[in-house]
Amino acid sequence: MKNKQKQLRLRDVNDVIYIIGGRWKSAILASLCDNEKRFNELQRDLQHITARTLIRELKFLEQNLLITKKERDKTSYYMLSEHGKSLEPLIESIVAWGQKHRKLIIEQKDDTLIFADSEF
Repeated sequence: MKNKQKQLRLRDVNDVIYIIGGRWKSAILASLCDNEKRFNELQRDLQHITARTLIRELKFLEQNLLITKKERDKTSYYMLSEHGKSLEPLIESIVAWGQKHRKLIIEQKDDTLIFADSEF
């Protein structure tokens, strides 16, 4: 029974990583935690994302019920869905951990360690 519980936990972790993992999905969700955004606002927030990639990631997040797309005055707006809003505490925890991790790595003064934005 213990092995079965472990397998279920690993499955659940893998599900979360699949849905919000990757280079852009978490950043999109974090950007939408602030408020609803138009496509161009999201692209500006994410800086290096291509329009094609942003479209693909938005569709994926919408299919997984994490965001919704609304049309208003012939303009599309993206926002977290009610289900997506349940990720806000997780995103805030990730931000806090990331800040601590970045500080720790910088204190190590190790040039071989890199951050996600090191390639930009």
